[in-house]
Amino acid sequence: MIGQIFPLFREGHLLRTQMLEAFTDYSFRFGELLYTGYANGIISGCQLTTTEDTIIVHPGLVLFFGKVFYIKEPMSVSYAPTDALRILKLHYLGEEQTESMIRYEMELSLDEDPIQKEGQIEMCRFTLQQGAYLRCQYQDFEDWGTVYDTLNVIHVPYAALGHSTVHPELLRTFAREMLSHSPENQMDISFCLEILSHGDAVCLEALTAYIRLHNGVITPKEDNHEIYNGLLDILREVKGGVRQKRATGKKQRSILID
Repeated sequence: MIGQIFPLFREGHLLRTQMLEAFTDYSFRFGELLYTGYANGIISGCQLTTTEDTIIVHPGLVLFFGKVFYIKEPMSVSYAPTDALRILKLHYLGEEQTESMIRYEMELSLDEDPIQKEGQIEMCRFTLQQGAYLRCQYQDFEDWGTVYDTLNVIHVPYAALGHSTVHPELLRTFAREMLSHSPENQMDISFCLEILSHGDAVCLEALTAYIRLHNGVITPKEDNHEIYNGLLDILREVKGGVRQKRATGKKQRSILID
């Protein structure tokens, strides 16, 4: 028989061990089971905002090695213009266990290494020029790829099945912009509507397949940057009204009328 206990915390009732165990199952183990098979990355939240000299990571959920971590309070890190690439990373520092609890530690840091090492999650990257302001808003899909004076979150990994994927809001921006240009391809329409109707992270395999089916070109590397470039090419094609010719392997025939 499979049973489930729902603890009821009421005034005047004793707090029993069985109630605490049930509470632990829901608050910790449920999340681990829900994201079984998912790669490291942001699950939700973790919005980024900026001030004159600070980047703020707001509350959210992050998946590290099968464990769901809750960023309860905003985290911040100071920055300054350097005219060089800077990467903001979230570091998993391991766990500290006592008789009564397990404590997990994480911290933010800025460095110049674009490589995401084990135990790290990139939160953003930017190149800030002297006298410029670091912005965190985007005008359109192409603007997400701006290199200078803008928080670039294209490389930020989002938790998804099998492999980390791209920012869900990046895909929503793509979908809205595509639909605003009334695409004729039914696959484009279905893909965009699917993104807007769900709003969750889309697995990298599905994004790669969409780009390959649309362009007839295999993405050389399955990473966020290549996915973004592939989607940008599709958007530019639709905006420009250009239709790429598909090779069918058959010769075209013509009829001459005298």
